[in-house]
Amino acid sequence: MKKFFNKFKSCFEQSFDSDSLNSLARKHLFVQRKSVLDGKKFLELLLFSERDTKLQSLEDIAFDFSQYYGMNISKQGLQERFNDAAVQFLAAVLQEQLKRNSIDAISAENAYRFDKILIKDSTRFKLPQQFKEDFKGHGGHGIDSQISIQFEYDLIAGGVADLNITPANRNDQKDSKETLMGIDPNCLYLRDLGYVSQAYIERIEECNSYYVNRLNTKWTVLDTNKHPLDFVKIEKQLNKKGLRYLEIDIFLKKGKKLMPSRLIVEQVSARTYSERISKAERAARSKGYSLSDDYRAKTKLTMIITNLPKEWANAEQVRKTYSLRWQVELIFKTWKSQLKLNRIKPVKIQRFKCQLMAKMIWIIINRRLLAAIESEPDKEGKPMKLSEWKFFKVVMRMSQKIRKVIFHGHHLETWMESLFTTARKRCKTELKKGKNNKEEILSIFLA
Repeated sequence: MKKFFNKFKSCFEQSFDSDSLNSLARKHLFVQRKSVLDGKKFLELLLFSERDTKLQSLEDIAFDFSQYYGMNISKQGLQERFNDAAVQFLAAVLQEQLKRNSIDAISAENAYRFDKILIKDSTRFKLPQQFKEDFKGHGGHGIDSQISIQFEYDLIAGGVADLNITPANRNDQKDSKETLMGIDPNCLYLRDLGYVSQAYIERIEECNSYYVNRLNTKWTVLDTNKHPLDFVKIEKQLNKKGLRYLEIDIFLKKGKKLMPSRLIVEQVSARTYSERISKAERAARSKGYSLSDDYRAKTKLTMIITNLPKEWANAEQVRKTYSLRWQVELIFKTWKSQLKLNRIKPVKIQRFKCQLMAKMIWIIINRRLLAAIESEPDKEGKPMKLSEWKFFKVVMRMSQKIRKVIFHGHHLETWMESLFTTARKRCKTELKKGKNNKEEILSIFLA
């Protein structure tokens, strides 16, 4: 336990060292001579002031500053400090946190077949219209300004692999295309269909990595004889034999290139099919065409593709593995409910950006804490898995203690021991009957 605390203490000291933060602030021209508000104090104010920025005023931030530092800053002076230099400084701090987020100070060792199991998705929310020049909406429904947060995390280490703030009109496909070179060898990638392109599949193959994704129904899919797959026949076969699912060896065609893959097909519920086909028929009528039998058959199926070897995961295990992707939705729900991420009021654009990036930094800090606590085995030598929702709720209540520990040198080891004990007692993941267990699914990939 002492070794664990010493490693984490070192991690914190590196992340929030005054000299390092103020050096970054000077580099990005944020620190002004004789200013009472340096880089470290500015970061602290944004991290630990009122979480709900829709309720927060400049007066509130200025009062918080005077309470902690015994110095005064005017509302006007504070408003002036929310500038482009401040945005660049916070962006640099965020990137530094992401670099350290691999948590080599905690434990990166594992017995899994993969170096990382990476899940990526995005969440969007509407912004005040005055932000539309910086954050354009995706169009439709009168949404002129909207933001997208791209998030990727590692299921094994618990760390954040990517956390990027973009306008909503930069969709998931564009993100996938622009981040292809970030795909690493010997990793397992789980992504929503919006990120899945043939170039993405090809890049994973080139890097000797692995994917579990839904199939894009517009792709050309061939059987092992290199004939187009007959989805009408497949759907009838499932019905006739009363099968829950069916696995087929296939090729994905990209130009002249054929990429071998495994396809797992499963019938959807009658309700899901009804919703899918109704939506497709409305679109077809509006554009003046009719739906093919092949398309109708596809709407009755959930189709998952993977290049995982069969000896590593059978069809049922592949299906369960894909279900892990839905955990990211719980993470987004936690952010919005606990951090009030989507509660935004019209303010100076630089202030909005600084406050949002501060929340991103807060997320990284607390996911690092969560991963650190989970990395320590319990009395029986088993890993402890915590609920992200419960954990964030606990640290929100302890935020002022965290503030004193990080920024004011208050007994880090004593506080971490208290957090460690509290989290293990109050934040355990509750296993629900009939639900897929993350730990059981991950155990599939133990080498």
